[in-house]
Amino acid sequence: MKILCLYNNDCALELFTWLERQGHEIIYCTKRLDENWCRKQKFELTVSYTYRYILPNNIIVGLNNNVVNIHNSFLPWNRGADPNIWSLIDETPRGVTLHYMDEKLDKGNIITQQLIVDGEDETLKSSYDNLDKAAKELFKNAFAYYNSWQSMKKTANGKGSYHSLKDGIIIKKMIDTYEMKVIDLKEKYRKANNNVCGGGYNPL
Repeated sequence: MKILCLYNNDCALELFTWLERQGHEIIYCTKRLDENWCRKQKFELTVSYTYRYILPNNIIVGLNNNVVNIHNSFLPWNRGADPNIWSLIDETPRGVTLHYMDEKLDKGNIITQQLIVDGEDETLKSSYDNLDKAAKELFKNAFAYYNSWQSMKKTANGKGSYHSLKDGIIIKKMIDTYEMKVIDLKEKYRKANNNVCGGGYNPL
């Protein structure tokens, strides 16, 4: 297949080179997409992992309506930005999801997903790495059943949660290093939240 691979973080490259080793023609892209270019390329599949841009409907149509995203959250929880951090702070279900993309952010039909259980002494980096590893394994396992993806798809249950890049600004100011322990960040956030709210801890 001719596959367009969209990414921002180099951690995605291991997965995309794996696809290349399976004999597929891979086109790598980190930039915004042009509709005419997409149509001319006639991609059979587009895979997005860590890509920073939202795809409008005309681009998705130009990509033959066959665009999937690997999102490091257990959708519908933690749609949007920084899903690793918010799943830790909000103590919502943690996991990874492979889903079809449509014009609504992280709301396309789910192909498959998996819950993740972290260790008790995780750092922000190790917690992210856990999701990254699980996301790649999820995709590789699912790709063996690519011809069945359409029949596997389902809608997410419940409202879940969403966070924008702006939501994460305050929390990221609390992070000195990504080797910071998760429990330390949660305690730092709890204290800051108490000072603002004047009461008990209220997850966003």
